[in-house]
Amino acid sequence: MSNMTNPIDLNGKVAVVTGAAGGIGKAIVSTLRRHGATVIGTDIRPCADQDPDFRILDVSNTEAIKAAAAEISSTYGGLHIWVNNAGMLHRVEAREITEATWARSIDVNLRSTVFACQAAAIEMEKHGGGAIVNLSSYAGLKARPNCIDYAVAKAGVDHATKCLALEFGALGIRVNCIAPGYIDTPMSGWMHEDPALKSEYLAKTPLRRLGTPEEIAMGVLYLVSPMSSFVTGHTVVIDGGIIHA
Repeated sequence: MSNMTNPIDLNGKVAVVTGAAGGIGKAIVSTLRRHGATVIGTDIRPCADQDPDFRILDVSNTEAIKAAAAEISSTYGGLHIWVNNAGMLHRVEAREITEATWARSIDVNLRSTVFACQAAAIEMEKHGGGAIVNLSSYAGLKARPNCIDYAVAKAGVDHATKCLALEFGALGIRVNCIAPGYIDTPMSGWMHEDPALKSEYLAKTPLRRLGTPEEIAMGVLYLVSPMSSFVTGHTVVIDGGIIHA
Protein backbone atom coordinates (compact mmCIF):
# COMPACT_ATOMS: atom_id res chain seq x y z
CA MET A 1 0.00 0.00 0.00
CA SER A 2 1.20 3.48 -0.76
CA ASN A 3 1.92 5.84 2.11
CA MET A 4 -0.44 8.65 1.16
CA THR A 5 -0.21 10.29 4.59
CA ASN A 6 3.27 11.38 3.51
CA PRO A 7 3.61 10.62 -0.21
CA ILE A 8 7.27 11.62 -0.42
CA ASP A 9 8.43 9.58 2.58
CA LEU A 10 11.18 7.18 1.45
CA ASN A 11 12.21 5.99 4.91
CA GLY A 12 13.16 2.31 4.85
CA LYS A 13 13.82 2.36 1.09
CA VAL A 14 17.17 1.36 -0.38
CA ALA A 15 18.05 3.17 -3.60
CA VAL A 16 20.83 2.90 -6.18
CA VAL A 17 21.75 5.83 -8.43
CA THR A 18 24.23 5.26 -11.25
CA GLY A 19 26.34 8.10 -12.61
CA ALA A 20 26.32 9.56 -9.11
CA ALA A 21 29.56 11.53 -9.47
CA GLY A 22 28.02 13.87 -12.05
CA GLY A 23 25.81 16.90 -11.59
CA ILE A 24 22.42 15.26 -12.06
CA GLY A 25 23.51 12.13 -10.20
CA LYS A 26 24.65 14.09 -7.15
CA ALA A 27 21.36 16.01 -7.09
CA ILE A 28 19.34 12.77 -7.26
CA VAL A 29 21.34 11.19 -4.44
CA SER A 30 20.93 14.28 -2.25
CA THR A 31 17.20 14.58 -2.94
CA LEU A 32 16.38 10.93 -2.22
CA ARG A 33 18.42 11.00 0.99
CA ARG A 34 16.71 14.18 2.08
CA HIS A 35 13.42 12.31 1.88
CA GLY A 36 14.62 9.36 3.95
CA ALA A 37 16.06 6.82 1.51
CA THR A 38 19.33 4.99 2.02
CA VAL A 39 21.11 5.79 -1.24
CA ILE A 40 24.07 4.00 -2.78
CA GLY A 41 25.65 6.03 -5.53
CA THR A 42 27.77 4.41 -8.24
CA ASP A 43 30.02 5.75 -10.97
CA ILE A 44 32.96 4.68 -13.09
CA ARG A 45 35.01 7.43 -11.43
CA PRO A 46 35.59 8.06 -7.70
CA CYS A 47 33.25 10.33 -5.79
CA ALA A 48 34.94 13.53 -4.64
CA ASP A 49 32.71 13.70 -1.55
CA GLN A 50 34.18 10.50 0.00
CA ASP A 51 30.68 9.10 0.41
CA PRO A 52 30.88 5.84 2.43
CA ASP A 53 27.90 4.42 0.51
CA PHE A 54 29.54 4.98 -2.87
CA ARG A 55 30.55 2.14 -5.22
CA ILE A 56 32.82 2.18 -8.27
CA LEU A 57 30.81 0.62 -11.11
CA ASP A 58 31.28 0.45 -14.87
CA VAL A 59 27.71 0.17 -16.13
CA SER A 60 28.90 -1.22 -19.46
CA ASN A 61 29.98 -4.37 -17.55
CA THR A 62 26.79 -6.43 -17.24
CA GLU A 63 28.24 -8.92 -14.76
CA ALA A 64 29.41 -6.07 -12.55
CA ILE A 65 25.90 -4.59 -12.55
CA LYS A 66 24.38 -7.91 -11.52
CA ALA A 67 26.97 -8.37 -8.78
CA ALA A 68 26.43 -4.83 -7.47
CA ALA A 69 22.65 -5.22 -7.32
CA ALA A 70 22.95 -8.52 -5.43
CA GLU A 71 25.60 -7.20 -3.04
CA ILE A 72 23.70 -4.02 -2.24
CA SER A 73 20.44 -5.89 -1.71
CA SER A 74 22.18 -8.33 0.65
CA THR A 75 24.15 -5.67 2.53
CA TYR A 76 21.28 -3.24 3.05
CA GLY A 77 18.44 -5.73 3.44
CA GLY A 78 16.65 -5.04 0.18
CA LEU A 79 16.53 -2.99 -2.99
CA HIS A 80 13.52 -0.77 -3.68
CA ILE A 81 14.65 2.02 -6.03
CA TRP A 82 17.06 2.02 -8.98
CA VAL A 83 17.87 5.12 -11.03
CA ASN A 84 19.75 4.59 -14.31
CA ASN A 85 21.38 7.99 -14.62
CA ALA A 86 24.81 7.04 -16.04
CA GLY A 87 25.35 8.12 -19.61
CA MET A 88 27.74 9.69 -22.08
CA LEU A 89 27.54 12.17 -24.95
CA HIS A 90 30.15 12.40 -27.70
CA ARG A 91 29.19 15.09 -30.21
CA VAL A 92 30.13 14.07 -33.73
CA GLU A 93 28.65 14.43 -37.21
CA ALA A 94 27.02 11.31 -38.63
CA ARG A 95 29.48 11.37 -41.54
CA GLU A 96 32.38 11.05 -39.12
CA ILE A 97 31.15 8.68 -36.43
CA THR A 98 33.18 5.49 -36.00
CA GLU A 99 31.98 2.01 -35.15
CA ALA A 100 33.88 2.20 -31.87
CA THR A 101 32.15 5.43 -30.83
CA TRP A 102 28.77 4.01 -31.84
CA ALA A 103 29.34 0.78 -29.89
CA ARG A 104 30.53 2.58 -26.75
CA SER A 105 27.55 4.96 -26.78
CA ILE A 106 25.04 2.13 -27.22
CA ASP A 107 26.77 0.15 -24.45
CA VAL A 108 26.76 2.96 -21.91
CA ASN A 109 23.48 4.66 -22.78
CA LEU A 110 21.22 1.76 -23.76
CA ARG A 111 22.50 -1.75 -23.15
CA SER A 112 23.61 -0.94 -19.61
CA THR A 113 20.18 0.51 -18.82
CA VAL A 114 18.34 -2.63 -19.94
CA PHE A 115 20.58 -5.00 -18.02
CA ALA A 116 20.59 -2.78 -14.94
CA CYS A 117 16.78 -2.90 -15.01
CA GLN A 118 17.01 -6.68 -15.24
CA ALA A 119 19.42 -6.90 -12.29
CA ALA A 120 17.35 -4.50 -10.19
CA ALA A 121 14.11 -6.35 -10.92
CA ILE A 122 15.58 -9.67 -9.80
CA GLU A 123 16.35 -8.17 -6.39
CA MET A 124 13.19 -6.06 -6.13
CA GLU A 125 10.98 -9.08 -6.75
CA LYS A 126 12.44 -10.70 -3.62
CA HIS A 127 11.24 -7.74 -1.54
CA GLY A 128 7.78 -7.12 -2.95
CA GLY A 129 8.50 -4.72 -5.81
CA GLY A 130 10.03 -1.34 -6.37
CA ALA A 131 10.50 1.57 -8.74
CA ILE A 132 12.99 2.02 -11.57
CA VAL A 133 13.66 5.34 -13.30
CA ASN A 134 15.67 5.54 -16.50
CA LEU A 135 17.20 8.78 -17.75
CA SER A 136 16.75 9.25 -21.48
CA SER A 137 16.80 12.63 -23.24
CA TYR A 138 14.62 14.91 -25.27
CA ALA A 139 17.10 14.03 -28.05
CA GLY A 140 15.58 10.56 -28.05
CA LEU A 141 12.17 12.05 -28.77
CA LYS A 142 13.09 14.82 -31.20
CA ALA A 143 15.85 14.68 -33.82
CA ARG A 144 19.03 16.62 -33.11
CA PRO A 145 22.21 16.99 -35.17
CA ASN A 146 25.70 15.78 -34.27
CA CYS A 147 24.71 13.06 -31.81
CA ILE A 148 23.09 10.22 -33.77
CA ASP A 149 24.57 7.54 -31.49
CA TYR A 150 23.34 9.27 -28.33
CA ALA A 151 19.93 10.12 -29.77
CA VAL A 152 19.28 6.59 -31.04
CA ALA A 153 20.41 5.08 -27.73
CA LYS A 154 18.14 7.38 -25.74
CA ALA A 155 15.20 6.61 -28.04
CA GLY A 156 15.89 2.98 -27.20
CA VAL A 157 15.84 3.76 -23.48
CA ASP A 158 12.45 5.39 -23.86
CA HIS A 159 10.96 2.38 -25.65
CA ALA A 160 12.71 -0.15 -23.41
CA THR A 161 11.09 1.58 -20.45
CA LYS A 162 7.64 0.89 -21.89
CA CYS A 163 8.47 -2.75 -22.65
CA LEU A 164 9.91 -3.37 -19.19
CA ALA A 165 6.93 -1.69 -17.51
CA LEU A 166 4.66 -4.21 -19.23
CA GLU A 167 6.72 -7.18 -18.06
CA PHE A 168 7.57 -6.01 -14.55
CA GLY A 169 4.16 -4.64 -13.55
CA ALA A 170 2.91 -8.01 -12.31
CA LEU A 171 5.96 -8.14 -10.02
CA GLY A 172 4.99 -4.86 -8.37
CA ILE A 173 7.82 -3.03 -10.13
CA ARG A 174 7.13 0.29 -11.82
CA VAL A 175 9.43 1.45 -14.64
CA ASN A 176 9.37 5.05 -15.81
CA CYS A 177 11.63 7.44 -17.67
CA ILE A 178 12.73 11.07 -17.49
CA ALA A 179 13.79 12.88 -20.66
CA PRO A 180 15.79 15.98 -19.71
CA GLY A 181 16.32 18.89 -22.05
CA TYR A 182 19.36 21.13 -21.74
CA ILE A 183 20.52 20.98 -18.12
CA ASP A 184 23.32 23.05 -16.63
CA THR A 185 25.88 20.27 -16.09
CA PRO A 186 29.38 19.50 -17.42
CA MET A 187 27.77 17.40 -20.19
CA SER A 188 26.30 20.60 -21.62
CA GLY A 189 29.64 22.37 -21.41
CA TRP A 190 29.84 22.55 -25.21
CA MET A 191 27.04 25.11 -25.09
CA HIS A 192 29.02 27.42 -22.82
CA GLU A 193 31.98 27.21 -25.21
CA ASP A 194 29.84 28.62 -28.03
CA PRO A 195 27.78 31.58 -26.72
CA ALA A 196 26.00 32.06 -30.06
CA LEU A 197 24.88 28.43 -30.13
CA LYS A 198 23.81 28.63 -26.48
CA SER A 199 21.74 31.72 -27.21
CA GLU A 200 20.15 29.94 -30.16
CA TYR A 201 19.06 26.98 -28.05
CA LEU A 202 17.84 29.15 -25.18
CA ALA A 203 15.81 31.23 -27.63
CA LYS A 204 14.05 28.02 -28.69
CA THR A 205 13.30 27.08 -25.09
CA PRO A 206 9.98 28.58 -23.93
CA LEU A 207 11.34 29.09 -20.39
CA ARG A 208 14.46 30.76 -21.83
CA ARG A 209 16.99 29.07 -19.55
CA LEU A 210 18.84 25.85 -18.85
CA GLY A 211 17.33 23.44 -16.37
CA THR A 212 19.04 22.57 -13.10
CA PRO A 213 20.09 19.13 -11.81
CA GLU A 214 17.76 19.65 -8.87
CA GLU A 215 14.77 19.98 -11.21
CA ILE A 216 15.59 16.58 -12.70
CA ALA A 217 16.04 15.15 -9.21
CA MET A 218 12.57 16.32 -8.21
CA GLY A 219 11.16 14.48 -11.20
CA VAL A 220 12.94 11.33 -10.04
CA LEU A 221 11.55 11.82 -6.53
CA TYR A 222 8.04 11.92 -7.94
CA LEU A 223 8.53 8.72 -9.95
CA VAL A 224 10.04 6.67 -7.10
CA SER A 225 7.69 7.85 -4.37
CA PRO A 226 4.08 6.97 -3.49
CA MET A 227 3.03 10.14 -5.34
CA SER A 228 3.26 8.12 -8.57
CA SER A 229 2.09 4.76 -7.25
CA PHE A 230 -0.21 4.20 -10.27
CA VAL A 231 2.23 5.47 -12.89
CA THR A 232 4.35 3.13 -15.00
CA GLY A 233 5.65 2.97 -18.54
CA HIS A 234 5.73 6.74 -18.99
CA THR A 235 8.35 9.28 -20.02
CA VAL A 236 8.28 12.59 -18.17
CA VAL A 237 9.85 15.31 -20.28
CA ILE A 238 11.64 17.98 -18.21
CA ASP A 239 13.01 20.36 -20.82
CA GLY A 240 11.62 23.86 -20.36
CA GLY A 241 9.32 23.19 -23.32
CA ILE A 242 11.97 22.95 -26.04
CA ILE A 243 10.53 19.71 -27.41
CA HIS A 244 7.57 21.75 -28.68
CA ALA A 245 9.72 24.38 -30.40
